[in-house]
Amino acid sequence: MSLISMFPESLSPPESCDTCPVRLCDLPAGATARLYAADVPGEDGALLRALGLTEHCRLRLCKAGEPCIVQVRTTRIGLSRIVAEQVLVVPDTAY
Repeated sequence: MSLISMFPESLSPPESCDTCPVRLCDLPAGATARLYAADVPGEDGALLRALGLTEHCRLRLCKAGEPCIVQVRTTRIGLSRIVAEQVLVVPDTAY
């Protein structure tokens, strides 16, 4: 089953955690991370997978806000803030 269609049951990580998932929209511009999970159903989820947003892929947040622009491999994807709030990533320790 793809992570794009799954969403973890528990989203309450410890207060201090270097490897805990955060919402994509909460990353600072320029940060890199790995996809943890996303709750993007239906055709939107399928489109994101087709564009490269797949299990454990590395991505970079190019622009925060509306739209949120992420780079996945060599593709830049514009996401609405609503979609970016549904995507969880694990930030790389060194931005």
